[in-house]
Amino acid sequence: MYEKIEDGSVIDVQGLQCCLPPVGYVYNVLTKKLEYRGVHERSPIKEEQYWELPALPKWYKDVMQAWDDYDKKKKDDDPDFYDERLEDFKRQEWDRRLNGYWYKNNGEDVYLTGTHYLYIRWWNIDIGLPKFRIPDLEKAYFMQYCIEDPLCMGMVEVTKRRFGKSFWAGLFLCEYVTRTKMAFGGIQSKTGKDASKFFGKTVVNPFRRLPKFFRPEYDMSLGVNPKSEMRFQKTNVRGKKAESAIGKDELGGGIDHQPSDKISYDGQKLHRYVADECGKTVEADVYERHEVIRYCLMDDEGKIIGKALYTTTVEKIESDKDGVQDAFKALWNESNQNSRKENGMTGSGLYRFFMSAKRTRYFDRYGYPDIERTEKEILSDREGVKDNQRSLFARIRKEPLTIEEAFSIDADKCVFNSFNIAKREKQLEENPIPKRGIWFFRDEDTQRVKWRDIIPKEKNFHWKVTPDFPLSDAESNKYEMENSLRKPGRVKYGALAIDGYSNSQGGQKWGSRASAWAGTRATGGNRKKAFAHLWGRPTEKDTLHEQVLLCAEWLGVQAFYEHNSDDYFSYFKQRGRLLYLGLYPKIFIDPVKLEDTERHRGVPTTPYSLTKQADLGVSYFENNIEDIDFQELLDDSKDFDPNDRTKSDVTVSFLILNGVLSEMPIIVPPKKRPLVTVYAN
Repeated sequence: MYEKIEDGSVIDVQGLQCCLPPVGYVYNVLTKKLEYRGVHERSPIKEEQYWELPALPKWYKDVMQAWDDYDKKKKDDDPDFYDERLEDFKRQEWDRRLNGYWYKNNGEDVYLTGTHYLYIRWWNIDIGLPKFRIPDLEKAYFMQYCIEDPLCMGMVEVTKRRFGKSFWAGLFLCEYVTRTKMAFGGIQSKTGKDASKFFGKTVVNPFRRLPKFFRPEYDMSLGVNPKSEMRFQKTNVRGKKAESAIGKDELGGGIDHQPSDKISYDGQKLHRYVADECGKTVEADVYERHEVIRYCLMDDEGKIIGKALYTTTVEKIESDKDGVQDAFKALWNESNQNSRKENGMTGSGLYRFFMSAKRTRYFDRYGYPDIERTEKEILSDREGVKDNQRSLFARIRKEPLTIEEAFSIDADKCVFNSFNIAKREKQLEENPIPKRGIWFFRDEDTQRVKWRDIIPKEKNFHWKVTPDFPLSDAESNKYEMENSLRKPGRVKYGALAIDGYSNSQGGQKWGSRASAWAGTRATGGNRKKAFAHLWGRPTEKDTLHEQVLLCAEWLGVQAFYEHNSDDYFSYFKQRGRLLYLGLYPKIFIDPVKLEDTERHRGVPTTPYSLTKQADLGVSYFENNIEDIDFQELLDDSKDFDPNDRTKSDVTVSFLILNGVLSEMPIIVPPKKRPLVTVYAN
């Protein structure tokens, strides 16, 4: 699938160019050559060509029974059971398992990978043998590409419930480990108990029902139906029998399962690894856990020797642990095969695969899903609960039509319009808004504010600006004078809003970070929106105030800090820029108390102010979502809790900005002076 094959064909599966051999040929992994096998036809009539189980030879059942009987009576020094017909059949099935299989499907030549053939021919799931389905064919191609790509560590899959993902994952483990010397497979799930269930249901049960020639020797001392691990070696015995077993042929590897914590497999070598329900892992951060697992998949020289399969449905989970699904989404985002790093790998080393729910129902006998019918039913089902946001989101996430729906926000949790957020995220993914990292500084000769592109040491704390930000010098540094103090000259144009932090030093390790936004009011053809963001925690807090002040001077606007500390006040006052700090906006003051409220410089943190900020924010996300150009704001807003704002610096500062921009400042006109002044005697 990875290497291009002469005279073969190529099919694109979610961004991977999967290479198929010429029709009727397979690439023999043993001889390393293309070899002709032909194309199986169930019938010469096109309409009667579809997948059905290849018929077993008439003698098969009797010979397999004779083999079992022979082994029960066989002594250690007896030769292995031999039947020429069986040997030919075994060679045929091993060839198909390793190299693949061609057959006619409604007039089309279809190539099955070896793993896919094994899946639908021999891998018994809970309802018997699986059926052939086109979505499974694409998944098999995608998986085989990941296995063959030397720069890929495996795949991460998101799909709906009950579409065979767990049994595919069990086969992914077994297919390689049960035919390779000293190969090891591992399993983790959302909990240790779930991993144990997965092991028994999708590994042990199907393995035991494989034909005898596909089952390697395994340690029966753990029971016929092992619960904790399968060891592919002779059964443990003691005494003289143990000595006589030394040197006998066995694979020596195994498959086990471990608790879901991130260190269970630390230091171990894994050739196959499955993370079941990795989007619901409540006992560990799956992103951090992958940082451990990735090294289990490499040898001492950093070469990839193992492959992983992360598989999940993404639904609402009941957990007190924060960030469970955020961690999985981070893993998903870093597994984009269409966005690889300079070393040719994705950030995670994985590739991602999504199966839309509209391709998971009503298959015809050729394996094609009825997409139109399925989508119509899903949308109709949602229509019935459209007025119940909780039920609607539950159904969307159980049967997602897009990956955005799979990651859609829980309506119970998000105070803003979840649909709008998901919609805007999709828009930004398809049409990203370019950002530029800049740093403001003061020209020592002219004392005017200027800007430059950031240097490496500023990458963790700098202004990120969109094309709407006025980088031109023409309208910059506008100011007026009032009582010998400088004040901004374009306050109607826009404003800055800042959610700072209390202590003055500490760098990254001190917790809360600062977030500042700059934006324009809806005047002069502009739209009310944010076009610059400053976020992080500089080593010295004065660096934050400096960048805020310089940006305010460049734009000619006022800055509005959340009024929970006063150090910003002294910073601006000492530099003669006190008037660059805005007074309490009236929009954040209770009208009943307006006349009695002293308007300090900043933004009040009264219950009225906080409620007003949240209300205005809800309205903005409802009606102005397309004016949000920053993904980090969309991400942060999903978890915003009006009753616990401390974890949402990005959203809090944006809500302040939105409120400030909603109020047009009153410009006091200068006092009129008569042309002729008359003085008393």
